[in-house]
Amino acid sequence: MGARKLACCFSLAAVAFFAVPARAQVLYGSVTGNIVDGTGAAVPNAKVEAVNTATGIVRNTVADDHGTYLMNDLQPGAYKLTIQATSFSTVVEQGVRVDANGVRRIDVKMQIAQVSQSVVVDASVAILQADRADVSSQIDSAQISQLPEPATRNFQSLLILVPGYAPPAASHSEAGNPQGALATNVNGASYNNNNTKIEGTADLYPWLPETAAYIPAAEAIQTVNVVTASFDAEQGMAGGSVVNVFIKSGTNQFHGGLWEYNQISALKARNYFYYGRDNPKSILNQFGGNVGGPIIRNKLFFFGDWEVTDKRANVSAFQTVATAPLRRGDFSNTGTIIYDPNTGKADGTGRQPFPGNQIPSSRIAFASAKMISLRPEPNQASAAFSPAKDYFGSGSYSSTHHNIDTKVNYNPTDKSSVFARYSVSPSNIFDPPGLGAAGGNTLDGGQPGTATGLVQSAGIGGTYTVTPTLLLDGSFGYTRLRLGAQNVDIKQNYGLTTLNIPGTNGPYSLDGGYPNFGVSGFSSFGNANVSNPFLFRDNVYVAAVNLGWVRGPHSMRFGAEYLHFGINHFQPQTSFGPRGGFSFTGGVTALKGGSAPNLNNAWADFLLGLPQREGISTQ
Repeated sequence: MGARKLACCFSLAAVAFFAVPARAQVLYGSVTGNIVDGTGAAVPNAKVEAVNTATGIVRNTVADDHGTYLMNDLQPGAYKLTIQATSFSTVVEQGVRVDANGVRRIDVKMQIAQVSQSVVVDASVAILQADRADVSSQIDSAQISQLPEPATRNFQSLLILVPGYAPPAASHSEAGNPQGALATNVNGASYNNNNTKIEGTADLYPWLPETAAYIPAAEAIQTVNVVTASFDAEQGMAGGSVVNVFIKSGTNQFHGGLWEYNQISALKARNYFYYGRDNPKSILNQFGGNVGGPIIRNKLFFFGDWEVTDKRANVSAFQTVATAPLRRGDFSNTGTIIYDPNTGKADGTGRQPFPGNQIPSSRIAFASAKMISLRPEPNQASAAFSPAKDYFGSGSYSSTHHNIDTKVNYNPTDKSSVFARYSVSPSNIFDPPGLGAAGGNTLDGGQPGTATGLVQSAGIGGTYTVTPTLLLDGSFGYTRLRLGAQNVDIKQNYGLTTLNIPGTNGPYSLDGGYPNFGVSGFSSFGNANVSNPFLFRDNVYVAAVNLGWVRGPHSMRFGAEYLHFGINHFQPQTSFGPRGGFSFTGGVTALKGGSAPNLNNAWADFLLGLPQREGISTQ
């Protein structure tokens, strides 16, 4: 059905009073710890410097009177911590990994200095997380690029590694879900209760809330943060999990790569049921490249990637198209008596059989004869009057998807940082109708005809250190889905002009094509998929601002988020679609009180052009 819906969500959170001053942000990380001397006494006013080893970005803070220090709003990555205090040896903690939405605790024991002395510690191995209540996991770039994944290398397939997740499942047709997003279920919650984001931007598909709108290329992802329980207030809109995807960033060193993944049917093991025959032809080729580096060292960085996923396949399936005798109205050897609806009473009693159990050619409806001429002939051996699976159809399927990500990070001062990201994915899919010129459903369950898509996702965010104890961060994101599918016959009003059936095509361009013909026991033909055509224009906006305040031994965080999404659709998918449709179930040529109608009666009804149900959907 057609729909234009808007929804807004505004949330305000005052997250207050944490006895331990450790508070991470969804897009950033934190480092905290206690600084003590050899006797365990606090070392107040120690200076702590954090340097991002990849970008050279420097952050500074000072420990409080209790020897506790806290650094918020750190960009994810590896850091070197330098701790200095008067009369004590300098301590250097190397390889401190900071994750988004995580808190890294680095406690330091300082020694009395012997003239000039420093202590270097390797802190690359993280210890148990004890500074946050939520249950979270990290999937890093090494896991994403090295662990086995399905053909299209979707990071969501690795969510099964997170405790509580059931195996992710495919969701909807490729036309309606061109990103191949997977539906996930965690801790027994509904598929719709998950919240996926890309660096804070809502990765929301309003029409199909169980699927994400955009899936970045595997080689573009730096890390994936997954929270499955005890959510913070700013991680709302979720009862199952919150998944935040982070795109790679540029560093002070240029880095890049090229990749290609290829699957072809010739190299696959033969299916057991294809004994003696080759596998159906299929080719999947995924290739791309990425590059990142500095624009201004220690200040401005860039990253970009482009991936193409190209699929070609020969799709096939068995269908039922009717034997030659049935096509000409000969039911003499079917064992089913075909009654003439022009005889007997209006309630179906007293009808007389057609002479010889054959429908005269003069009684076959014009539209029915035309559609029969378009249907392929049976090509499978079967009993003369047994039409079950008498046709093996095949066709060429193709799809091409592009995934492009660009990202810029800018650090104008030691107190501020900004990032901007834009991702886009155009796609084009062709899935042939199963009965050729007669239409019908596709051979693989997709949308018949051509489907195009354009998914866009953009986000911008930044942080500013107002004072050492007051930090401000904010973000804005936009996601847009422009999807559509239409059958190959959409440009012609075949129902009106070719079949001469009044009212089957509307005045709009998307109302063209053949009507839907459903005959019980036979493969549907015409425009059999009532959800085709469709045209989606969905928009999602999200804005968030947060203020972090450290007061003595307490850390407080205040924030607000505004989420707005709209659904603007053309998809008259109730009844028979915008071209109209007809259903033939056999009641017209059966005898009331006699044997129950079967597929032969249904086919006879179709030949006579007498449906039991008909309709059209408009909007």
